[in-house]
Amino acid sequence: MADITRAEVASLIAEEYGPQVIKAATQGSTALAAFPTVNMGTKTRNMPVLATLPEADWVTDTDNTGVKPTSQATWANKTLVAEEVAVIVPIHENTLDDATEDILAQLADLGGQAIGKKLDEAVFFGNDKPVTWTSPDLLSAATSAGNLFQVQDGAASADDIYGSILQAAGALADDGFDPETLVSKRGLMYQFANLRATDGTPILTGTSVSGFDTYWNRNGAWAPASATAFVVDSATVRIGVRQDITVKFLDQATLGSGQNQINLAERDMVALRFKARFAYVLGNPVTPETGAQTYGVAAITPDTESGS
Repeated sequence: MADITRAEVASLIAEEYGPQVIKAATQGSTALAAFPTVNMGTKTRNMPVLATLPEADWVTDTDNTGVKPTSQATWANKTLVAEEVAVIVPIHENTLDDATEDILAQLADLGGQAIGKKLDEAVFFGNDKPVTWTSPDLLSAATSAGNLFQVQDGAASADDIYGSILQAAGALADDGFDPETLVSKRGLMYQFANLRATDGTPILTGTSVSGFDTYWNRNGAWAPASATAFVVDSATVRIGVRQDITVKFLDQATLGSGQNQINLAERDMVALRFKARFAYVLGNPVTPETGAQTYGVAAITPDTESGS
């Protein structure tokens, strides 16, 4: 029987762990879970966003010569541009041989989570956001729209934070948006779980905040000093997926440069390379309530002067 080649081993590893990486990234990325995704057939894709609304007027017809007014709606393009995010994780062959558990499976989980974290950091806070993603991150968009609601996160009760979330949702609703999505740091879930009515019964039960599709960030991407939570009209957000996360087995490559260079073959090491291509866009449609383009995002922010 013919020996299995290195190429066949690499293919088998990719087939076995590829779906696991995709699952880990999808579960690990709050943005992928919370917002609609768009499958992209090319690197760029244009999406029309309503820029102006038509206006109606009364027709004066006292002498049967009334003329109906004309108006028009216009659209502006938002462009999704797919950019690559990747990581290579090397490991010594002896570690694999001596391990009592499936180390490659654990690496697949960690690689997928790392990609999900990087995506969340860019979408929520603009950290290392690709320059081709011209839409502002959620925090910048909320700031631009004047939708910041500040609480003393360290000193205020969970009830105060909950009240600020409802204020933020009300402001978005007044602007013509549907503020149905809440995204927050994971610790807030436990603060809310401790909210009690006067009779001692929990006010909020389960992992969802009442009235919201709720997503708790679990991958370490959250910046608590910048925001406690976001309230978002998720219909204005799109995450483009040009290429699902792929995993490739490496055993002959030379990684890095200079003193950090690693030759896998010389050091009896192997590596898993994870990569994906994502895009992000945030629409700023004109709404009847505002008559102007604005963002359907609000942020609950901590009081920086309180030291929280």
